[in-house]
Amino acid sequence: MEVFCEKLCELERLCFEDSWTAEMLAEQLKNPLTTVAAQYIGEEVAGYAVGRVAADEGELFRIAVRPEFRRRHIAEKLLAELHEKMRLRGAAKCFLEVRSRNAPAIALYEKHGYKKIAVRKNYYKDDDAVIYVLELENKC
Repeated sequence: MEVFCEKLCELERLCFEDSWTAEMLAEQLKNPLTTVAAQYIGEEVAGYAVGRVAADEGELFRIAVRPEFRRRHIAEKLLAELHEKMRLRGAAKCFLEVRSRNAPAIALYEKHGYKKIAVRKNYYKDDDAVIYVLELENKC
């Protein structure tokens, strides 16, 4: 678990200006409500997604793909895996928030069926947050 956390921490620093610290990641990974998806290329963690399921709602917190592995559909695979894990834990919906100027992320989410439901003005120092929801299909 420690090595996995270190690899995620490295990915955080590569992908996010406001990256989570090693302590924050470790706390998330220990939380029983946390759901994690990871994609590997060889021994390398190519990308990961982390979220949480509480009652019948999931929330996507983070999704990251190493820059050298982007444009290989890894983010799509991560979303699909995370959604399936959330469904198995009883989630009927998945929520997320994204910076309004993050066009690549918004395109990914909308391509996979997420619907915009709200905007939080000035949520970030320099941007608004857009709230999306996805109805998770029940495959039972």
